[in-house]
Amino acid sequence: MAIENGFFARLQGLLKPSTMRIATPEGLRSAGVLVPLRANGEEVTVVLARRTERVPHHKGQICFPGGSRDPEDPDLLETALREAREELGIQRRDVEVLGSMDPVLTVTGFCIQPFVSRLSSGAAFRLDDFEMAEVFEAPLDIFGQLERYRYAESISRGEPHRVYFFDYGQHTIWGATAIILRRLAKLANGAR
Repeated sequence: MAIENGFFARLQGLLKPSTMRIATPEGLRSAGVLVPLRANGEEVTVVLARRTERVPHHKGQICFPGGSRDPEDPDLLETALREAREELGIQRRDVEVLGSMDPVLTVTGFCIQPFVSRLSSGAAFRLDDFEMAEVFEAPLDIFGQLERYRYAESISRGEPHRVYFFDYGQHTIWGATAIILRRLAKLANGAR
């Protein structure tokens, strides 16, 4: 996606305010993720990470930095920012929060609140090597190519749902991360 003047401002106008509070449905745990975007040459890229095989949950999966809300986190945005710092070494000064997206409910019992952000050009990564195996960037516009997704039908808690998969290089991006990327690419197309 070529960067045009005002792209990030237009995208911000399509997002919900980051201060908007979302009620977590009963029985689900609250989580916040940071969806970092970067102006990379003539395109917008999204920053993704691969979890290690040592973590207790979601081993080897592609994800955004984020996690469960800690009691000391005042809100889910602060959860996402804290986790981005802990997992990828992203400093708050390098993050411009643009807004939030609709939450994603997962079959693993989470209500994930995504916060879209723009990273400064000087943002550097320092991975927590217990949690994260690698960080990489992918062009945002590829996630709007719906024909590249595949899916599987599944049943969870007696309800049918679709699990999306997206192959990028040697990585398979799936589940909540794929849902967030599909939604974000649609919003980004509206910001062009």
